[in-house]
Amino acid sequence: MPCALALMFHGIDGPRARAAGYTADPHYSVEAGRFAALLDALVASGHRVGAARDLLDMDDGLPQVWITFDDGDASNLEEALPLLAARGLKADFFINPARVGRPGFLDWAAVRRLAAAGMSLQSHGQTHTYFTHLAPAALREELRVSKAQIEQATGMPVSLLAPPGGRVPRGLVPLARTLGYRAVLGSCPGVIRGVAPAGEQPLPRVAVTRHHTVDEVMRLAAGGESALRRLRWRYRVLESAKALLGDARYERWRARALGSGA
Repeated sequence: MPCALALMFHGIDGPRARAAGYTADPHYSVEAGRFAALLDALVASGHRVGAARDLLDMDDGLPQVWITFDDGDASNLEEALPLLAARGLKADFFINPARVGRPGFLDWAAVRRLAAAGMSLQSHGQTHTYFTHLAPAALREELRVSKAQIEQATGMPVSLLAPPGGRVPRGLVPLARTLGYRAVLGSCPGVIRGVAPAGEQPLPRVAVTRHHTVDEVMRLAAGGESALRRLRWRYRVLESAKALLGDARYERWRARALGSGA
């Protein structure tokens, strides 16, 4: 496969999503008009744009951009699906079956509507518990049960896994493969240059936040690793903060920082 950039979205902020009980983290909420403009710019740039599920095996020489969503927010159906469908594009939606049907999240009818529209429904774990907090047996169950429930609901195979919060315990990728997942998509920024069968690390993704402009994302898509250096540095700093503070203290610090406009 040619090199690929995986973009990670969460919520799409628009009037229909707000009416449906929008819950996504404001930091990771992308305004609907900006999301539409970004899709148009990516398509116009000559990139092959779509779901990782569909592009993993495609090798027509075009650089790829994978569109992925984490958490299963209600806005995925209300805002993202119409914008994707209007452009003939597909995306991967990583969901937690235990949160399906809760206020602000997709319900199973919405999940099936996404699948019927040709979207890719994949696993974000069963409960959104950080995988680093789980004992080995519990982690295996998170991966096994979430995969089985999504497949039962959609009638489609689940082949991709995205760890909640980007927390990746040692051995996650080999474990996922033994349970039938083909690839694990993480949160560390980078360019994907192939899916190594024996690879131990998740594939990189770039989180798109409310602060990103269309031009900034397009520079990432065009510039390869050199354009991602600042994001990789920031990611390493935040990973160090998580290790130093622990998840609970880090989440409290992050909430205060973002609340102050960071």
